[in-house]
Amino acid sequence: QHSCASASIVKVGLPLASMAATLEACEYVEARSTSKSSCRTNSTTSDNCSSEAEEDTSSAEDDIPTDLSSLGQPMIEIISPDVAPRGWAVTAVRAFEYMYPLSKKDGDSGAGSAPRLDALDAMRWIGSIQLVIFHMYLFEDVPKSWRRTFTWFSTWTQLFFLLSAFVLAYAEMMRKGKKGAEVSFLKYLRHRLTVIYPSFIFALLLKVAIGAKHTKFEWQMLPLNVLLMQAWFPLVDGHDGGPWLQAWVPDAWFLSILVLYWMILRPLSRFFAQRSLGFCMASLCGCWALSLLPQLFLHDNQLANWVGCKDVGCTTAIFVAIKGGALGYIHVFVAGVAASRVFALTCMCWCPDASCAGGSGKGCFALDSAGTPLLLRFGCCFGYGLYLAGILLTPFLIDDYHIFFHNGGMLPVMLLILLGAAAGSDPIAVWAFRSKPMLLLGRISYNQYLLQSVVHGWVVTSFGWDSTAKALYLPLLLVVAYITQRWVERPYSDYQRWRQAKGIKGCDDRCIEVVDVRCAVRCACC
Repeated sequence: QHSCASASIVKVGLPLASMAATLEACEYVEARSTSKSSCRTNSTTSDNCSSEAEEDTSSAEDDIPTDLSSLGQPMIEIISPDVAPRGWAVTAVRAFEYMYPLSKKDGDSGAGSAPRLDALDAMRWIGSIQLVIFHMYLFEDVPKSWRRTFTWFSTWTQLFFLLSAFVLAYAEMMRKGKKGAEVSFLKYLRHRLTVIYPSFIFALLLKVAIGAKHTKFEWQMLPLNVLLMQAWFPLVDGHDGGPWLQAWVPDAWFLSILVLYWMILRPLSRFFAQRSLGFCMASLCGCWALSLLPQLFLHDNQLANWVGCKDVGCTTAIFVAIKGGALGYIHVFVAGVAASRVFALTCMCWCPDASCAGGSGKGCFALDSAGTPLLLRFGCCFGYGLYLAGILLTPFLIDDYHIFFHNGGMLPVMLLILLGAAAGSDPIAVWAFRSKPMLLLGRISYNQYLLQSVVHGWVVTSFGWDSTAKALYLPLLLVVAYITQRWVERPYSDYQRWRQAKGIKGCDDRCIEVVDVRCAVRCACC
């Protein structure tokens, strides 16, 4: 990361931060007016109050926050005490702050001395809702003209792998000079599972409790589902003709694959952290080119024909292993790690300023929006524009090249959106992704995707799947996702943080410590 002067840094939310300065000025005006009125009502100290009011008026220009200089004369006139609607101005600014709660943060660094990328959650929700629509409404009474559009929605599955790799690699690469922060492999994996497992096990319990009659194959797959290992092997039910994808929580297969990918995340992050921008860009191009392999292997069962596989079970296992397994998305995950390095080299800088690290004198990373390339500064606009152009102008491509687009072919589009949202200067990221409704939807996006089939099964079992049920399904899914996030995922996360702060160790912590000690002893002997 290059160094940069403070004047060249334009942090996330700077257009929003000016509104906070407006509110401070409005509060100043209100306080000054209150002071004057109180002086007028107190007759015993009228002389002193009049002198104080004159002194207050003379120094008013110096006391108004300096940030108002960037707002221009019209805004200054609005908040002037000579203008009547002062309360309207304060209400408008407060409403703005309610809609944009991150406006005062101004891209502050998080715990890892690196800016928080708040806009990424909303981007994940947009991808998640498209997949929900594809899964639940594609095969219903949908006009043929809309079926291609809904099929394009299915290509957003790869975003989960890309985004997970990007965020986790970003956290690893921003640990500049923090050697003591390194944790063991088992502790790292446990921490990652702590984030995703509560909602998953809740969805699994709901499926067991309210689901229909389950097959023998599903009960055999239950232990693998509990351990999040159901997608590690391309297991197929030979009697019922269904793979593991149809067992229990069908939409949790990507979690099983992520567990495998997390095992190689930190080595990949260390590798790309030492690579140049040119190498990372070449890696992204190579990962995109590898997306042709799933299309080549699975189109018309080419790979099954090459190996002499004829029966349905064998061809289904090959299809599942590539399109819905770890082999089909490894290049997308690697692209996410490489993209994190590209983001650090093009959109960030290191500031050796004590003030940006809470006065610790260690400095911090900052988003250098002024030096961000134009393509990434408006990445969301360009990315979503390309996506819409592909749907509207070339919708037929999804017919013959669905596997290519589904397993990595959308990388250029999603990388533009991802990097644009992370950089924080894109208008969509500033005014849409960082708004309060989108922040809320972003928090429930994981639970929304995970619970879609569970809620759908309950609705079909209880009320059928008529037009009324279809209309109420999405609002109901959002409510259930919010309840799960608020009263299942969040309390468990708070409990884990409390336990860590108190130094309380459970049996899992002790087992991990024993394994780590034994591994350290064996490694020392070797």
